[in-house]
Parts: sequence; structure tokens; C-alpha cells
Amino acid sequence: MSLADVQSLVDDLVRDTDQVITSSQRDTAIANAVLRYSADAPRRVVEDVVVDSGGNLPAPSFWLDDSSRVLRAEYPIGVRPASYIPGELIDTVATPAGVTIVLLGGIADGETVRLAYTAAHALEVGTDTIPAQHRRAVAALAGSDLCGQLAAQYSNESAPTISADTVDHKGKSDRWRARSRDLMAEYTRVVGSAPSERTKPASVDVPLVRTDSLGGRRLFHPTTGWPRT
Repeated sequence: MSLADVQSLVDDLVRDTDQVITSSQRDTAIANAVLRYSADAPRRVVEDVVVDSGGNLPAPSFWLDDSSRVLRAEYPIGVRPASYIPGELIDTVATPAGVTIVLLGGIADGETVRLAYTAAHALEVGTDTIPAQHRRAVAALAGSDLCGQLAAQYSNESAPTISADTVDHKGKSDRWRARSRDLMAEYTRVVGSAPSERTKPASVDVPLVRTDSLGGRRLFHPTTGWPRT
């Protein structure tokens, strides 16, 4: 689906018959929706990157310093089963020239590492990385923004002198606000949201201490699978 197709889909979802929303506002809403979608469901890119003279990897083509992260690094390439560099041997370091991916495993320069990482989605003329099953949801997200703008527009207009017109403006504002909520709910239902960094697990699993303070065995019944001492 092209950018023009998404623009038409947004127009169809919003149906701004009074033509309050301009094409520029619509396109800005689409661009913002793509940014939000990139955070909620980032694009996954696989790229072969050559180790530099310092034993590190330069940032790959679509890497974004503020949001991309390494998913896995395959080395050597082509081994079956696949061989991956352990995560604890990969680090990202910010430099004045951008991010450098540091390999702590001592891979020689000139070697190629197959890097899988996250990147932003693109939706522009000739480029569309949004999966087909999520395109309507992204259009719904943009439409939700525009409907919210329409609700605010009608709500903030000065009250007309005719009371019937006043009721009509209030009714329009309420309808657009409800439409905004419906479209946002559609997006969330299909795509979901990126997990918050503030979200913490309610509990964690820890190994059971099976000895007392003197090192002796506690009086537990044996559990299947536990080694007996």
C-alpha cells in the first residue's frame, strides 16, 4: 500500500465533509502515527555489518541512536545451527560521531557480523515498511488525532447567536470526540502499546533456600527433579 492509499484510508475513516482538516494536517497526523507505531511495534531489520579496525561495529544503515536496539548478532555467518554472540558481549556506546556497537568477544577486523536490530518504520512515496495487517490500524491512529482536532475546533468556536446552532456545534464536538476514542481503541486492539519502562513485575521467582542457618537440610518433603544431597 502506498502513501496515497493510506491518505485515502484516513480520509475515509474521518469523513470531514465540512473540509475543516487540511491535507497538510492530515499528512502530519499520518507522520505522527508512524512515529507512535514505530515505538509500539518497531521494524526489525537484518543487515550484514563489517567489523572495523577497533573490533567494533559501526551503526547500521537504519539505526536510530535514540530508539534502536540490537536484537541479536550472528557470527560466524552460515553456521548451522546458527551461532549468536552472547548478549553480554555486545554493548552500545555513544560517541560524538554517533553510536558504536562494541563487541567484547575480540572478533577480528574485516569479519562480517549479521546484525538484527530495531528501526523506525517508513511510509512515504515509494517506501512502505508497515505490515499489511497493521495499515488500517495506523490509519485509525492518524484518524483519531484528526477527530480530536475536529472535536476541539467545534468546542472552541464562539457560541452562535441562534440557540439551535449552539446545540449543533456541541453535538458535533461530542460526536468527533467519540469517533476519536473509537479509532484509538481500534489501533490499541490491533497493535497494542509499547511496554512502559516504569512497569515492574508484581513478583519474581527465586530459588528456594533448602538449608538452615547452620548449613543443615531443612525439613522439606523431597520434590521431583531436585537433586538429593
